[in-house]
Amino acid sequence: MKKTQQKGSKGDDKSGMKWAYVGIALLVAVAMVGSYFAPMFNRGQTAQVGDTALIGYTIRDEDGRPIVTTDQKLLEREYNKGNYGLLLSDGLEVAVGSQVSGENITVIPILYPRISEFSGFSLLGFEMNAISEALVGMRAGEMKTVRFSYGVNKLEKSLSEEDAEGLGLDITEWNVGDLVPLGLTLTPEIPVGNETAVTPALRLGKVTAKTPDSMVITYRYGSAEVTLYGITG
Repeated sequence: MKKTQQKGSKGDDKSGMKWAYVGIALLVAVAMVGSYFAPMFNRGQTAQVGDTALIGYTIRDEDGRPIVTTDQKLLEREYNKGNYGLLLSDGLEVAVGSQVSGENITVIPILYPRISEFSGFSLLGFEMNAISEALVGMRAGEMKTVRFSYGVNKLEKSLSEEDAEGLGLDITEWNVGDLVPLGLTLTPEIPVGNETAVTPALRLGKVTAKTPDSMVITYRYGSAEVTLYGITG
């Protein structure tokens, strides 16, 4: 799994975090985004292994802060509180009870704000496996909180000043607790032969430790609030 980073400092208009400073007035532009995605629940159904489930979700970091959601009401509440970094996504189809490699990357769409630098928002196999397992036995319309576990995988990277510069980060501009946009791909950053470069998927890391010449970025998430909209297959 390859981590890349958009060039630029935290305050640079060209940096990957430019979307985090969207004003509340722009909510009008997304008020109807995804309004077509209003499933009709069949509460008699329960999800079984092998089914395909359509879900809504809110992914939260380890501090409980929402970072991506399909819930437009939550988006509005968070924007009113000043959390302009919350991303709006679309519903997702998940194979119930399926398991994939922990480092597998599932790319989910970002509806708002527009982020051209990334192909979407990334969830790792660790997270998708937990969501898929939790869906077993859920009824349409039910919501469940799913805690993420990564086993022995710390999902953190210690960066020297030189390492950070290679990712386009200026250590002096970042503090403990800051969210850092990372780009994840499973392919080399530099294409070989006739291969074309792959647009990375967004992964939000957090600065969890810092010294004058190094910092640690952790890219784990805490939980997901999952709503089963329906069973599509």
